[in-house]
Amino acid sequence: MINFSRLKEFGTKHELALIYPDTWDDEGKSAVSARRFRIVDRIRSEYPHIHLHPSPVLRLPDNDPTWGDSITKFHAFSLVSYTRVMAFDSDTLVLNNMDHYFAAPRASLAVPRAYWLGDVRNTSFSINEQILGSHVMLLEPNTRRYDRIVREAMGSGEFDMEVVNRLFKGSAMILPHRGLALLTGEFRLKDHSRYLVGDDEDGEEWDAMGEVKRSFLVHFSDWPLPKPWMWHSSQQWRDALPSCEDGEGKRRKTRRGGGGGGGGEDCPDRVIWKGFYEEFDREKREKCGFIDE
Repeated sequence: MINFSRLKEFGTKHELALIYPDTWDDEGKSAVSARRFRIVDRIRSEYPHIHLHPSPVLRLPDNDPTWGDSITKFHAFSLVSYTRVMAFDSDTLVLNNMDHYFAAPRASLAVPRAYWLGDVRNTSFSINEQILGSHVMLLEPNTRRYDRIVREAMGSGEFDMEVVNRLFKGSAMILPHRGLALLTGEFRLKDHSRYLVGDDEDGEEWDAMGEVKRSFLVHFSDWPLPKPWMWHSSQQWRDALPSCEDGEGKRRKTRRGGGGGGGGEDCPDRVIWKGFYEEFDREKREKCGFIDE
């Protein structure tokens, strides 16, 4: 709901489709069921421009508590009323209008590389040796493809990224990861050569604020810090805060100055990293406050 609201504010011209658990359409007898029913009913009445697609939750046999339901995203391949779908995980935050991605050449699946895995800096690697990401997918819905993906996922017990790589590594179209696969965890690193691969060879250096301005999506990825809608302790937050020291131990300061968050002045990486979580909290209160009513 947060990202759909942001896409509308950014002027998207495309339809918005919400995949959600089909059990939420049953008012049931428990307080939890009744609450979920009210949420969906509220969305249906107050956000008529959002197309609702109730779907069964796909759960892997081992029932992993963190990623066991991750293959539910593959329901996007079943939305055959659309010629093309851009599906993104719920642990993302839209940063800008993304309509231009639909102008990309046609492909069954187009995804960015998981630049943080493997080593995309090694130019001797073939496409089959590099790892595909799955937190955002530009895809063409197809019933047979959908059936095959779900069958393979349930049969293998693999998580979503593993399934995407096993089935599409040799055929997927690659979208530039820069701007579309930005991780919050990137702002906690001192070495950004994986993210800037190719561009850093031309002398470009990491510019945290500039990178956000040119990005369209950020993925919350700061394990073991929980996802932004979940409770975290003060210690978990302090442990996850980006360091404001460079590789030589020298302190980096933001031009804006300011203090807070772990003592001393903040630096661009820390300011922006905290800003993502603060913006998510603010959007949650403004766009999803009705959930707690």
